[in-house]
Formats: sequence, C-alpha cells, structure tokens
Amino acid sequence: MKYNPFLKKTLSILFSSVFLFALCACGQSSVSAPPTTAASPAPNVTVTENPAQPSAESSPQASDDISSAYNDALAAYNNFLAGNIKAQDLNHEISDGVVNMKDISLEPDLKTYYALFDMNGDGIPELHLRPIVGGSYAIFTYLDGEIILWHEGSDYESPLNNGAILYERDGAAPTHINYYYLVLDSDGNEISRVYFAKYHSVDESGLNESADYDVFIFEDKDVSEEEWNALVNEYLSIPSDLIIWNET
Repeated sequence: MKYNPFLKKTLSILFSSVFLFALCACGQSSVSAPPTTAASPAPNVTVTENPAQPSAESSPQASDDISSAYNDALAAYNNFLAGNIKAQDLNHEISDGVVNMKDISLEPDLKTYYALFDMNGDGIPELHLRPIVGGSYAIFTYLDGEIILWHEGSDYESPLNNGAILYERDGAAPTHINYYYLVLDSDGNEISRVYFAKYHSVDESGLNESADYDVFIFEDKDVSEEEWNALVNEYLSIPSDLIIWNET
C-alpha cells in the first residue's frame, strides 16, 4: 500500500495538536473503565500497599508523625468522598478555589472510581478520582490538615506503579494510538512529558488504510517500528497493578 506524502506531513501536526484537544475534553468518557473491586454502599477508603513507605531506619518520632498524618489523611478522604468537606484547588484548575465531589463527577449520584496510592513517596497516599461518566482524572494529596488538588488531567491518563502517569488514547481516521508519559515532582508540578504514537498509513486517495500500524512517531520524529519499540518499551512496560480502583 502506497503511503500518502501529504498525510505524512500532516500527521506530525495532528500528533502535536491532538493532545491539546484531549486535555480540554473533560466531558468525554475514558476508552475503558478501570478495574474495580466490589462497590460499597458508603465510601470507606482502603489503601493500596505501596513500596515507597518509611524505612525501618526512620526515627520513632518520624514514624509516629507519618502514622498520624496517614490516619488523618484517610479520615479526610472519607469525608471528602462522602461530600462532607471540600478540597483546596490552589491553582483554580477545576473550580474557583475549592473542590467538592460535585465538581468531580457529572452524574447526579456522583458515581466515581477512586483509588489510594502514594505518588510522591512521602508515605501518605494520594486520593485518585476518575468519574464513571464525564469529568477528568484528578489526584488529591493531604497536607497541613487539608486536602489539596495535586494534579488534574485528561481522563485518558492512568497512574503507574512508579508514580508516573501514562496517557493512552485510541483514535481513527486513520486508526492510531497517541501516548504520553508524564513525570511529576513531589508537589505535582510537571518535570517531563514524552510524546509518542503509532498510526495506520493510508493510500493516495486517503480512503483506504493499512491493515496494521506502520507509521511510528516518537517526539515528533518518524522512526522505524524497531526503533519505536525500543524507545517506548521503558514507558509501556511499567505495570499499574498496585493501583486498585473502587467505586463510590
């Protein structure tokens, strides 16, 4: 099948712009729902085991402080999920400064997937929220007695075991998958973001596409399939099995 030269020039533009549109598409649903455990009638957060916990060498005082903050965070998250308290949105990413569950989910009954997982390695889990219908992916942390929005992004983002975030979105015309791998610092600020994608090619008519992926892009550069696989393996091979999603 002959590759369309015009399409090749436009793919790079499409690839660069699609992520900007995706991040604004907060009202769209995820391609697939995260795996869940059995739903409970009332939120009662259960923390996922995380390897980034305080070491045995930590001082008793430090361990006590972390344990206290840990328990306080869980209690606060339960109250937030129940709609009893609000969280702080310091950068006004979702609201005018404060966030409640109505700002997270577009459903009248506020059905939302949640998970608890330590993203910044401080021994205190972050609260991850992904609405079942609409909305965006939000991560909250607990700091100085308050719940604070730590990260807000597309609902095509998913947390990984190493604390990074992977964006993965299927698309059509032609068939393609866009990705980015996002690394945040302890405060939730972006450190790095790596873009990559793979596409089916199309013929000169623009109507017929190849049967499989044969156009590979890494950071806006066309690469071979072998090069692409080698470059993206370190990002796509990181598991996410430590993050257990539940339904509110």
